[in-house]
Amino acid sequence: MSSLPRRLAAAIGLTALIAAGSTLGASAAQATTVPDLAQHVAVPAYIPPSDTTSWNSINSSSSQLGFVVVNVANGPGSVVDSTWQSTIAAAHAHGEKVLGYVDSGYFGASTPARQTVLGDTDSTSWTVQAEQDINRWYSYYGSNIDGIFMDDGMNTCGPTAGSNTYADLYAHLNQYIHTNHPGSLTVVNPGISVPSCYAQAADIIVSFEGSATDYLNPTAAEAPETWQLNADPDKFWNIVYGVDQTNLTAVMNQSKIDNSGYIYATPDTLPNPYDTAPTGTLWAQELAATAATATTVPATPAKPTANTPYSTGVDLSWASGSPSVAGYEVYRDGTDVGEIGNATPSATQWTDNGLSPSTTYSYTVRARGYDGVLSASSPALSVTTDSAWGATPSAPSTLTSSNLSANGTQLAWGASTSRNDTIASYDVSVNGAVQLSLQGDITSVHLGELTPGTSYTFSVVAHGDSGTTSAASNGVTVTTPSPTPITGAAAALTSTNAHFQAQYNLAYNFQNVFIDTDQNAGTGYQVDGIGADYLIENGALYRNTNDTNAWDWTPVALSSGPLTSSAGGLYEWDVPTSAFTTAPTALNVVFDGSGNSTEYLAGPLTASL
Repeated sequence: MSSLPRRLAAAIGLTALIAAGSTLGASAAQATTVPDLAQHVAVPAYIPPSDTTSWNSINSSSSQLGFVVVNVANGPGSVVDSTWQSTIAAAHAHGEKVLGYVDSGYFGASTPARQTVLGDTDSTSWTVQAEQDINRWYSYYGSNIDGIFMDDGMNTCGPTAGSNTYADLYAHLNQYIHTNHPGSLTVVNPGISVPSCYAQAADIIVSFEGSATDYLNPTAAEAPETWQLNADPDKFWNIVYGVDQTNLTAVMNQSKIDNSGYIYATPDTLPNPYDTAPTGTLWAQELAATAATATTVPATPAKPTANTPYSTGVDLSWASGSPSVAGYEVYRDGTDVGEIGNATPSATQWTDNGLSPSTTYSYTVRARGYDGVLSASSPALSVTTDSAWGATPSAPSTLTSSNLSANGTQLAWGASTSRNDTIASYDVSVNGAVQLSLQGDITSVHLGELTPGTSYTFSVVAHGDSGTTSAASNGVTVTTPSPTPITGAAAALTSTNAHFQAQYNLAYNFQNVFIDTDQNAGTGYQVDGIGADYLIENGALYRNTNDTNAWDWTPVALSSGPLTSSAGGLYEWDVPTSAFTTAPTALNVVFDGSGNSTEYLAGPLTASL
């Protein structure tokens, strides 16, 4: 079963985040002349695989289509979805880069704080969940996944002026992806302009997400910042909904003026503007508008030079090209590992981190013009990293497991030390395979995404700044319990209120209640023998839009609720009967848990007056 696709949302805690940290800087005055900028369309494809019209439109597009973002169940889900597997493979086969959706949860810094599936709100737990979701995408869908989209990005550098804490958290995930999956494309979505501290947070930044009206009439916070206007256009993606034939040209022109190398303009609208793709004339015009008229090939860059390499990285530089060069692509051993804007008139510099000590690498650079044309590759530079000079760290001590549940456990260990080196990171292995890479000041994690009734062995190693690696900690073995996923399901109906409750014993992204109000299994979304006219998903109520067996739901506004409590996994909801189109005399109900853990249905059961 598909879940309600998540909207690529600007931060729900956006106001709180701006108030807590540094505010956005003033934007530069923008040019009104539309530059001859080559762009690519990128699609947030939160589109059910069953919508073949939309997917055919995407897959029959020209080379102007850059990438698509896919979202199985607010992430990769708990198992390989064969339907999505075919859809992802087909998109990849058509030459599109496919990016998997990962929720960063604002690292728990929004107001109210977002919870991980295990119920935590701290930044370390969100980092752990994000890294595990990244692992699942590549494990489930293999080489058909070309990168990761990190949603719910924050828009301030840190919680206080002068702090880069928030930006550094995204930079850590960005490095984690690039280290473990070289050549992957990364995107972070603040949905609004951000300060330059986010330059290393991802390869691409969603610097606008909103309506066409707001895009063409931006507030000061929505307008691009000075550094964006001067940076590589391929660093930015603008997402605009509510676009039609009357404003498409204005939107596409504005995206070029805003120096956005990636654009998506859709006629779809809220509450979910990403559950269909544009088709027909508007889609063809959008794709065509991304092309540039010039086709000048930039001059081949000179051979890059390197400062003395260190054990885990190297600083490269090369002579910058003419102002007609938009940016450069850097290749390590033939793999595109990064892009950077043209630094004319000074030298352009780029740092490659996460390398192995005493290892030889080959680097080349290609220039890219504003018209999208690439130069030939520069002569190659061979670089050998320094040896790991630091003293080997001590092994992490006394690894323990506590708070064991069906889907998770708390791990803690004693910090490693080194005589002359700083502890840079810890790797956490599960059954012999590294699953997490964490900053060196973290010595406790709530590890999730475990399978009920399964034995796991955990260990930890430390890494020094110079590339040294400790011996492994002691191993800890646990067996997760295997409870019935949903118990105590119940429903009650009065003339004024419908009450639902169930104990969810596994960690799910979605706690759902399917409600059949007309007692007709042939109308509404069909699940487990009922025809659901309404759906409660987590804390929201939806009505089946066309009363058909389609995953198409319209939000129903309530003055409060419907979720009234979720303490200890016991979910309780109350819905006034006035929220239903017709006051029911009986309800057929199915409870459902999906996403992160294997889906489970409880019911059907009936509640009557």
